[in-house]
Amino acid sequence: MEKGPIARGIVAGCVFALLGVLAVCGCTDKEDAGGISSGRAPDFSLQDIGGKKVRLKDLRGKVVLINFFATWCAPCRQEVPDFIHLYKQFKDKGFEIVGIGVDMEGEAVIRPFAEHLQIPYPVVAGTREVVMDYGGITGVPTSFFVDREGYLAEQFIGLRPAQSLEKTIVKLLAKKAQP
Repeated sequence: MEKGPIARGIVAGCVFALLGVLAVCGCTDKEDAGGISSGRAPDFSLQDIGGKKVRLKDLRGKVVLINFFATWCAPCRQEVPDFIHLYKQFKDKGFEIVGIGVDMEGEAVIRPFAEHLQIPYPVVAGTREVVMDYGGITGVPTSFFVDREGYLAEQFIGLRPAQSLEKTIVKLLAKKAQP
């Protein structure tokens, strides 16, 4: 049964309460982004919308952009075309994106969202554990860059211009993983 706009609004409000989201902002400073500030990125093992396991540790050696999003979030929808473009541009050079949907309805809304937007990178339904491992996520979208060795390189809340994302990707790809 299709949910009406009031039900969707209630669900959206519940997601904010669940995640402890105080505000969705465009801040880009690490200190303002909440989350975790340094060290090895927390590992996770989640099933993508195609049924395949996605483990962060399996992506070691690649630069990874982890993006926490919600299907009802306008800035989250707005950033997807840039992500798709960057993914296609850099995937063969060692770049990966993992989209982690935080919608309460889980895969039931995340799968149609990803299929409609033709997202080519892995998209998974997040869990409370993953959200908490990444610092509680204080707003969506929230993204983390992970370097080739699995360490957090950068994090931010809100949209980033594609050119800024590309600069970070190029910089991180230029650093080779240590043997």
